[in-house]
Amino acid sequence: MHTCTPNDDLRQRALLYTLLQWTQLARKNKIRYWIAHETLNGYVQWHGLSPHALDLDILVMAQDTSHLVELRPLHFSSDYELKVHPQWHIVGKRKGSYFNAEGTDFVEPNARFINRKDHVYINIWPMHDYHPNQTKTENLTKEMFNEYDENYKWKSSPKEWTFPLKPCRFSGINVYCPAEPEKLITNISSIICINGSWQKFHERITTKKIITNENSKIAKQTTTAQTTNAILSDEELLEKALKSVPTCQPDDRDRQRYLLHGLQAWSQLAEKYNIQYWISYGTLIGFIQRGGLLPHDLDTDIMIMFNDTRKLIEISKLNFSSTYEIKVQPQWEIFDDRYRSYFREDGINFVAPNARFIHLTARYHVDIYPVYDFNPIYANRSIEKQESENLTAYDNDYKWLSYPRRWTYPLKTCYFSEIKVMCPAQPEKFIELVYGTSTLAKSNRKCVEGNWVKAD
Repeated sequence: MHTCTPNDDLRQRALLYTLLQWTQLARKNKIRYWIAHETLNGYVQWHGLSPHALDLDILVMAQDTSHLVELRPLHFSSDYELKVHPQWHIVGKRKGSYFNAEGTDFVEPNARFINRKDHVYINIWPMHDYHPNQTKTENLTKEMFNEYDENYKWKSSPKEWTFPLKPCRFSGINVYCPAEPEKLITNISSIICINGSWQKFHERITTKKIITNENSKIAKQTTTAQTTNAILSDEELLEKALKSVPTCQPDDRDRQRYLLHGLQAWSQLAEKYNIQYWISYGTLIGFIQRGGLLPHDLDTDIMIMFNDTRKLIEISKLNFSSTYEIKVQPQWEIFDDRYRSYFREDGINFVAPNARFIHLTARYHVDIYPVYDFNPIYANRSIEKQESENLTAYDNDYKWLSYPRRWTYPLKTCYFSEIKVMCPAQPEKFIELVYGTSTLAKSNRKCVEGNWVKAD
């Protein structure tokens, strides 16, 4: 995880331990909750804790706060305590009061789960199934939820954006997420490390942007690029991302730089030509474990639907770049790579991927693997154009593996080492099936005496 200030590592560790304790308490006492606000922002952008986060945010249904009141007197830990605002049933921040004598120095959240030892906490916010400015009767026919926005004003969202809740992994911790996180988060955090401190900046955006610092939350609407401290170019964003990727061997940084530039170039090409893809295999592992590139990776991996390979053939004939080329396996329609051949005279020294997006000089590449709507073992081409309930792709040993389509679709936008890419709907499900549960949190490589070796 990125660090910038001397205390970042301790703070990040304390926040994650606090979240782990909360999940255990919630599971034991059947508390229904889901991550929200800046914590959900971190999940969408980093697949876990935002490196600059000072606290964590979760939501509960407002009426469920009464359950927290019942738990408050329990001595469940010497290091943690649950504080519920005495006026939690009064709707609206400005109607509340501080109760400093009781240790309740907040009015906006309904409650806080506090790590007394490390002085960090989880804000527990209320979600209402009616609009607080209307009567409950007026809201009975509306399937809308209502909560505070960044300026502590009420905002509404469809109930189906939140429910049904889904299990998800947040920095390796099992938590609950809303049904459609990306629809609830329209802003990507814009806090960067500059000269040893976390500072805010604006990206070039066309949607509402939240600027956050320790003392204030300010929302601004913009339709053009704006600047506070700096607007980082794509090149600067990649260099920023590289600072958080460890090195071990002398040529690691050059390789890592080529890989990130290649993935960024692919992402831009895919967007331009409307190519549907998503990151997978080792690249998806990197996204889950660290929000970006695995330091020892030699290439990046994406998936496309089998029939979309035809689109790559057409693009490969175009003069789309002076730096990159697309090579398509001539026998891409043969499902089993054991029956494909190499075409080295044409620069095609691969059989398993259907194609590669290759840097012309450095030769670092993006592997493009096929995914099928039908199981190639049975080669039922009659249903090739139908949407089946399952998708089929290679596993880690290049054997066919079928899994639920909903693990992939709908695709979602995510950020991989600061690069905007497409991710499957449930990344952890596919990786856990292919590589095992331990891969979700632990790398299989470590640096020993200047070499990447297999971890124990």
